[in-house]
Amino acid sequence: MRRPPIPEICFLLFLAAPAAHAQKPDCSIRPAKNTDPAELRRLVKISPKDAEARAVLSVAPNKVNAVMSSEVGVVNGCLAYSYDLRFANKGGVEEVIVDAGDGKILSSEYEPAAGGAAAEAPAIATPTTPDGTSPTALPPGVAPVTNAVAAAEEASIRKVIDAEEDAWNRGDAKKFAARFQEEGSFTDVFGAVSRGRAELEKRQVELFSSLFKGSRLALKVRRVRFLRPDVAIVDIDTEVSGFKKLPPTVYVDLEKVLRTRLQQVMVKTGTDWMVAAFHNVDVKTPPENLVNPEDPAHVRRR
Repeated sequence: MRRPPIPEICFLLFLAAPAAHAQKPDCSIRPAKNTDPAELRRLVKISPKDAEARAVLSVAPNKVNAVMSSEVGVVNGCLAYSYDLRFANKGGVEEVIVDAGDGKILSSEYEPAAGGAAAEAPAIATPTTPDGTSPTALPPGVAPVTNAVAAAEEASIRKVIDAEEDAWNRGDAKKFAARFQEEGSFTDVFGAVSRGRAELEKRQVELFSSLFKGSRLALKVRRVRFLRPDVAIVDIDTEVSGFKKLPPTVYVDLEKVLRTRLQQVMVKTGTDWMVAAFHNVDVKTPPENLVNPEDPAHVRRR
């Protein structure tokens, strides 16, 4: 068979290269470049919980015991949700990308734990402190963190977060405060500090009967990081809607949603995870919209 001459091959490759480069994932929503986050959220057609359910169902739902999610965003040009799934029977993480328009699974990729198959049943090493000495003994019944242990504990922590969300949406101050340590601290979005469960409950009664009466809270866990097997830092994105007018010290976006970054320090007591510290701060206006508060000609966008 006659082979085409070299110049002809080069020309054919030149034509094929743009076509190959132009191939993009098949998805329902492809936002314009540099679309702002608020507009991306308006383009979404399915809820985060629906997308999460689809991600779990796409693998082995009876084996998934922890889900880590991120805010909707642009993935390979597509508007999508991203979920990291952990399993009870193996280490590693399955990353599942879900189309935010029709819920289709755009991709699913498994990343094994560091060290390969051996990491699925890791040996428990004796932990040390930064100076190399042995730490104090862990509380009774608490084992050093391993992938499998962390995944199981993370699932328990997420149940506490779900309970907080449910109690808020019911306007139940007592249940909201129930998973806080007796001596825990609570710094709300207004900067007020409540010390102890009783003081926190009293503060929530005030908020649920005034500014946040009838409001709706949505909590999205972004990260759970274990400092010790019985101590974890939980980073959460929150959205509160349906509230009364808030003071100008707190930023509310154009969708009338209060968005905050919440960090909770959680401690395991017996078999239960309790909140030891709670610190919440509102998400401010994007940098291009910031103004000098000392300039009377400008006011904060509401």
